[in-house]
Amino acid sequence: MAETNQTAGLQRSHDSRVKSLQTYHVDVPSAANAKDISVVSYSAREGMASPYEITIEFTHPELLSRADYLGRDGHFAITAEDSAEPRVYRGIVAKFKRIKKTKDFFSYTIVITSQMARLGLLHRCRVYQQQSGPQIIESILLSDKFMDHQFVFKLRREYPVHDFRLQYQMSDLDYIHLLCEQEGLFWYTEQGKHGDVIVFGDDIDHYVYTPELKVRYRENAGLEAGTEAVFALETHADLVPQSVMVADYNPLIAWERFKHEANVAINDTTTYGTPYIYGTNHLTQDGAQWEAQLRHEAAIAWQVVYYGQSNVLELRPGRILRIDEPLPDAPSGQVIIEVTHSGGRGVAYTNSYKAIPSDRRFRLKIEESKWPKISGALSARVTSPNKYPYPYITKFGHYVVRLDLDFDEWNPGGESIPLRLAKPFAGALQTGFHFPVLDGTEAVIMARDGDPNKLFISQFHHTSLQTDLITNHDRWMSRHVIRTQSNNKLRMEDWKGEEHVKLSTEHSGKSQLNLGHLVDDERQKRGEEYELRTSGYGAIRAGKGMFITADDQPGASGKQLDMIAAEGLLEQALQQMQALAEAAKVAQAIAADYDKQKALFNDTLKGLRKAGILVSAPAGIALVSADHLQLAAANNLIATAGGNADIGVIKRFTVAAGDAVSLYAQRLGMKLFAAKGKVEIQAQSDEMRLLADQNMTITSVNGRVTIEAKEELLLKCGGSYFRMSSTGIEDGTRGDRTFKSASFGRQGPSSLGESMNTWKHAKFDEQFALKWPFSNKPVANRAFSIVLGDGSVVKGMTDKAGMTDLQKSVFVEGVRLRIGPK
Repeated sequence: MAETNQTAGLQRSHDSRVKSLQTYHVDVPSAANAKDISVVSYSAREGMASPYEITIEFTHPELLSRADYLGRDGHFAITAEDSAEPRVYRGIVAKFKRIKKTKDFFSYTIVITSQMARLGLLHRCRVYQQQSGPQIIESILLSDKFMDHQFVFKLRREYPVHDFRLQYQMSDLDYIHLLCEQEGLFWYTEQGKHGDVIVFGDDIDHYVYTPELKVRYRENAGLEAGTEAVFALETHADLVPQSVMVADYNPLIAWERFKHEANVAINDTTTYGTPYIYGTNHLTQDGAQWEAQLRHEAAIAWQVVYYGQSNVLELRPGRILRIDEPLPDAPSGQVIIEVTHSGGRGVAYTNSYKAIPSDRRFRLKIEESKWPKISGALSARVTSPNKYPYPYITKFGHYVVRLDLDFDEWNPGGESIPLRLAKPFAGALQTGFHFPVLDGTEAVIMARDGDPNKLFISQFHHTSLQTDLITNHDRWMSRHVIRTQSNNKLRMEDWKGEEHVKLSTEHSGKSQLNLGHLVDDERQKRGEEYELRTSGYGAIRAGKGMFITADDQPGASGKQLDMIAAEGLLEQALQQMQALAEAAKVAQAIAADYDKQKALFNDTLKGLRKAGILVSAPAGIALVSADHLQLAAANNLIATAGGNADIGVIKRFTVAAGDAVSLYAQRLGMKLFAAKGKVEIQAQSDEMRLLADQNMTITSVNGRVTIEAKEELLLKCGGSYFRMSSTGIEDGTRGDRTFKSASFGRQGPSSLGESMNTWKHAKFDEQFALKWPFSNKPVANRAFSIVLGDGSVVKGMTDKAGMTDLQKSVFVEGVRLRIGPK
């Protein structure tokens, strides 16, 4: 036991002596026993836009607890023999491993990484809006608990604000790297007063120039020489493109594609070719210029790469290194982009590094094949402010959605930029296909070129909250339906024997067009074939003419205006009217205006040559009204029947004609009966004639017959006559005159008073309203003249409403009205 303690004491004494001489030191401030760590070896790698990683093997006399080290702050310092300022890394312990146990000590390996490396653990999907690339990086760092003093931006370029960026299935570290790659940024770690500081830059001004670092180049030299030097250097050069061309398309500025070609090394004769990259997601010509420039700068940055070995402790990413050996491609020195430090017990400090000429802007390699891609579809929900009850779309017809992968807080309706909606048809002149979408609808999101920053809505899905309108419920699977939020509906049913189409809206108490098998709400049959109905107004309008018919076209065969049956009936009516008109003319009655009827048929109705309406039915037509029924024509009103024309009126039947009334019966005569009331026949301003080919009978069954004339009453028969006037009575005959009576008396003169019927002529009063045809506004305060049928002219002035004075005439007559000049 004593021997063991003695051996252990010797080991601790040895470790203490080694520690006092070594230039490498590990500290974990939260672990009290970290002071006894003895470094055996280490390897520290740090690179531009990459967190440093230090792998350290050490020994310790105690069994260490993982909880005291893993995830804790870890510091590692390298001190050169002639350096007053050690290299200090203040990171975290990312890995802890016990590798060996001996009788006297334990061996461990830990890995200390930069604070930035922890961001590699934060895998997420996240939306960024209205931020530039540097602003997005800053928001990521702040959300990941970085303090303001732990990072700094040194930027030259003005960075555009991006409407939308999506971090898709990436860690925060990888996404920052992607943004640096796409925006032309780089970053490196500096030693700050309170720990590591992440420095972001974008130009050669942001490299570390001071204090000047100039060392010798001496091959096969090293620590043995006792001075810092570069003792190995290789120059690697690759053939790169002479220029880069990019192009893309912005649908919001659709009249052109934005294309640009950039060459940032015009005088370099070792370059070749111009690769063309389409779809770089620039939205303007300035964006195209930058994308082309960035890609060529990235190619030129990696054209010449130096691989060196040295013992210069100051080497770190972003540092400018000059050597006393001229470098044709780097006259201003090299900028370090990667360095690996190594050393240990009994092993001198050395490093290997990569560098590029310091007069070139460092750019990360553009490795689009490693960029995240959305190969399938994402789900999202359409959103709007305050759950807007109607589709919330922009002036471009775009929708805002919340991606289901996004759990950040956003104002409703602001969860994303408005996204385009793919449609089955779209075209010029606002042609297309559009069904509005409501708040909460699940949207299927796709990405053009697979780019998470180029999202669009491809379609929509039903969910358990917004179920499909057609399911197997109640045998609906045979239906095809388009239905809107207000129950405007187009339904097509394919069930055998119940085929139908329904077009309906809830407005005006449900307006519908139903075709085929007609059903009610419970799908019970209520009719078939065709129905157009509404509880509101209805109008059928056809500017060229309309043909309404009940004549069948089986199988929907035949032409639209096939009216052979209707035309046949009209021609038959014409023939009947022509025959009756000729008969009336022979009888000296007023004949029907056959020519006008014929013109109506030939010029308008036949084939609908003009804007007329033709209604035809093989089995009858009825017009019924619970109130009034009016038939009116500006010219002729024509009615023809092959059989009877029967008019039944419960109250009054009136006929008034402005010129004349002619009634003609060709075969069976006329009957004019009044069951009650008087029968009056008057010729108010001319003669009246009653003529019969045979007997004429005038009878008063229960009263008397009075024949009265103001001037003279004359009865004639076979040459004999009887004349009565105010001056006397005269009769005469060529034959005998016989009186038969019971008695015969003679008295003095006598007379009866006259009781003649008199009447006034009815006058026609007309007032005209004049309006301009192009604006329908009144012709106000303008002179006018009316030319009457007899050629006489009446002049006047309209009022402010365009009304003429009241015009009076005895008869209905046609007039011409003229508007005078101003």
